This record gives sequence, C-alpha cells and structure tokens, in this order.
Amino acid sequence: MRWNLNHKTALITGGTKGIGEAITNELLSLGARVIVIARNENDLLESIESWKQKGYDVKGVTADITNYDSYSNILEQISGIKIDILINNVGGNFPKKFIDYTTDEIHQIFNLNLVSVIKFTQCMFEILKESENASIINISSVAGIQDVGTGSMYAMCKAALIQLTKSLSVEWAPYHIRVNSIAPWFTSTERINTLLQDQTLHNFVLKNTPLNKIAHPTDIASAVAFLAMDASSYITGETIVVDGGFSANK
Repeated sequence: MRWNLNHKTALITGGTKGIGEAITNELLSLGARVIVIARNENDLLESIESWKQKGYDVKGVTADITNYDSYSNILEQISGIKIDILINNVGGNFPKKFIDYTTDEIHQIFNLNLVSVIKFTQCMFEILKESENASIINISSVAGIQDVGTGSMYAMCKAALIQLTKSLSVEWAPYHIRVNSIAPWFTSTERINTLLQDQTLHNFVLKNTPLNKIAHPTDIASAVAFLAMDASSYITGETIVVDGGFSANK
C-alpha cells in the first residue's frame, strides 16, 4: 500500500502548535518517524513526551529557524538520519497598512516567511538528495494568490513561496525531490481564533466560504500528508488550495 508513511522520516519546522502540530500528529499516525524543530524548548519537550507516550517515533530539535547560525547544530542533531520529507511550516504575520511598515518590520516578515525557508531548504538539499524519493511541502497561504486583507508583506512572501515551489520542483526533479505547497485559508489556530473574535471578520470569512465553516488544522494536515506519500509521486510543482471553496467563489 502507498497510502501510508511507513518507513519514512519527516522533518517539520514549527511542529508543536497550530497547523504544525496537526501535521505532526497526522504524519505520526500514518507511520512516519518525525523530527520536530521548534524554538520554545519547554513546549517542544512537553510535546515530544506526549507523542512518545503514545508510542510514536519522534525526535525534537530546539532551534530558531530564522537564526542561520543554528543550522550547524540542526545538522549535527540529524546526522546519519535519512530524511524523506521536509515540511517548511514556520511563518507568521503582523498585518499593517503598506505605508506603515518599517524597514526592520519588512525584514522580519520576509525573514520569517520566505528567506528562512530558502536558507533552510538549501541547507537540507544534500540530505534530501540521499533519500532518492524526497518530498518538500511548503506551507503558503491563500493570501499569496489573492488579496485577503492580511497585509501586503505577508502576501508577497507567500506568493514568492508558491513561485519558489514551482521553480524548485523543476530544478530538483533530476534529484528525485518533489516540491509542492499548501495554501490554507483562515484556519482555527490560537492566533487566527483571536483574530476571528472580530465578528465582522468572522462573518466575512463564513460568507465567502461556500462550505460555510472555518478550517480545522487537521484539514490542512491531511493535504500535507497526501503530498508526503508515494501515492502522490507524480505530483510536483503544485499548490493545493485548502480554502473551503473561497477561491472558487471570488
């Protein structure tokens, strides 16, 4: 059967909260060994202990993916481990009007959502190549496809991530590395739930989502798992939009 992740090892950045946690849970449940990178050591240790108590094969690495000096430690921690799946999940946003972003804020958003993905994926190339059947999944956003009012800087980063997915899928195909991305819509995480306390925004999201509900992190995780499986072995360079029909309704 190809509808599982048995005998595969995945590495996910930011895998202890929100969508990242849901992805980790999904991959573990499908038989994968998972290496989770997170910057909060206490959260990571608690999550790792919880997963291990359930019998899952999971390892944690404490690191800030936006700190490039930490990469040597990450590589040391995963030395000798064959990585088949890389999930670039780390990201974040603080929406402002375009004119109000300072230079430091622009650098911060781009570093978190785009540059760190570029640098870390470069760092992982030789390891992924050794798999001879690797899959990279980038977590982008519907905001990278059309304006959803979450700020131009974040939108530009997520759009660039979609184009990176396309370009890299072609460049790395000879090395048997597939590259795809997922573009979620508003998803019920702690951060988004806080935003959705604004009833006007909440009503806007539901009104423009044909399925008339807010996505759960597991909805995103399921799409990620599919792209990680051999069942999707002929899919590369694609972005799967997980938005309850929002894009189709525009």
